[in-house]
Parts: sequence; C-alpha cells; structure tokens
Amino acid sequence: MDKVILKNLKFDLAVGFDAWRRYGKPQPVSVNLEIHPRSNLEAAAAQDDVNLSLDYGKLYKSISAVLANSGPYQTIHVLIDQLAQLMPEYAFLDIDILFPKALLQVNKGVLYRLQVDNSTPGVMTPTLTLDIKGIACSCIIGVNPHERLYKQSLSMDISIPVITTALGPEPTETHYTAELHDMVDEIIERVKGSSYHTLEALASAVAQVVTLSYGHTVAKVRVEKPSAIATIEAAAVEVTRSKTFFENKDFWKVKRP
Repeated sequence: MDKVILKNLKFDLAVGFDAWRRYGKPQPVSVNLEIHPRSNLEAAAAQDDVNLSLDYGKLYKSISAVLANSGPYQTIHVLIDQLAQLMPEYAFLDIDILFPKALLQVNKGVLYRLQVDNSTPGVMTPTLTLDIKGIACSCIIGVNPHERLYKQSLSMDISIPVITTALGPEPTETHYTAELHDMVDEIIERVKGSSYHTLEALASAVAQVVTLSYGHTVAKVRVEKPSAIATIEAAAVEVTRSKTFFENKDFWKVKRP
C-alpha cells in the first residue's frame, strides 16, 4: 500500500512530566509519521505532479507551525489528538512519538505508537501502545558459578497496549503521568534486590509488577543480558503475560542462592 512518510521531526515540547517529575518543562520529542492515502500515488507518478499526491512539504510546515505555538500538553493524548487533526484524509495512519529523555534510568526513551485504521468510511479504529525502551538495571542472573558472584548489567524493554476507542484530548486513562516514573523506579529497585537463574523468570516477575501493581491488562517484557556470551552483543528473552496469568503465581518468590 502506498504511503507518505515524514521521518524524525524534532521538537522541544512540554508534555506531562519530564524526567525530573516537573510539569510543563520542555523536553526533546521525535515524531515519525506514515500516512496511507485513500487512493494510491499512481496518478502523481504517471504525471510527475506533486499536486496529485500528498504534499509532505505543506504537511510538515503546518505541523511545525502548530506545535511551535502550542503547549504545555497536560498528557500525551492531547498531543496525539492535535497531530491527528492535522493529517489529510487517510485510510491508515501511524504516528510514533519518542521522548528520548523522559525517564532518568531509561537509555532509549519512551515511545508512544498510534495506529489508526480509517479504511472503512465512518468507522475509525485507533490503537495506542506505550514502549519503555532500554531500562538500565542489574541483578544476580545466570546458572554458572561465576555468575552467582556478581551482579550483571541488564537492559529491559516493556511494551504496554493502551486500549483506546476514540481519538480525543480527554481519554479515560492517562499513562504519561508520575505513575510511569513510579513503575520504572519500582522495577529497577526490585530487580536490583533479586537473584534468578533464568531470564525467563526475571521477565515474568517484571510483567507481574506491570500488570498486578499498575493495572495493565497485558505486558510484553524483553530482557537483554549483554554479558551472557562474550562474542555476541547480547542474549535476550521476551515474554508476553496477561494480568490473569498471574492468578495464584508469584514470580518474585522465585529467588535463587
């Protein structure tokens, strides 16, 4: 399917809390857009005429003009709604919004990913996913005798689907708040005091915190272990666990000497 892409638009915007839990402070934001028009780009290609396509230059200027004079945004949802309203007619829309410095102990930032299916007239289906990328933590992890002596550095990604039924500035759930900071801080502290033989058990324990302690219905957790094998970048395990999975299970009790 044909699409027009605007890659890595850079802004400084005040959205929710910054890494220091201060409201209304600008922080770097990177936006990626993929717009799938209702009709393909064949006519523009055949006649080599930009007027028959989606003019990405005009779109960029309109986005930049609006964002330069807006904010602070109380939540990420307000920013997403404003961006969506600036889009031309489309069948499908992808908006990625990355906050590279949103959390102090997260190396790769916080990513919000909106996908909208508008292919059926009168029926718009948006979904929103939150990715926390590169949480820096450490613990005793591994089965080898030398791995039981020292903590190893780990990198962790957490992906949480944010269920939404409509675009708008006032959703029923607000995820870009201090609660996100609290969740990451708790995970880092609990991992620091833990000891496991397997990445599988540790990843499941983290998913347990995300779902049971912070109310998310499902969590995808990826844990990378850079020191696992000397000749590769990292070994990793990724698990997806629902809240109901943890009924009568407690992976934080799986501790190894």
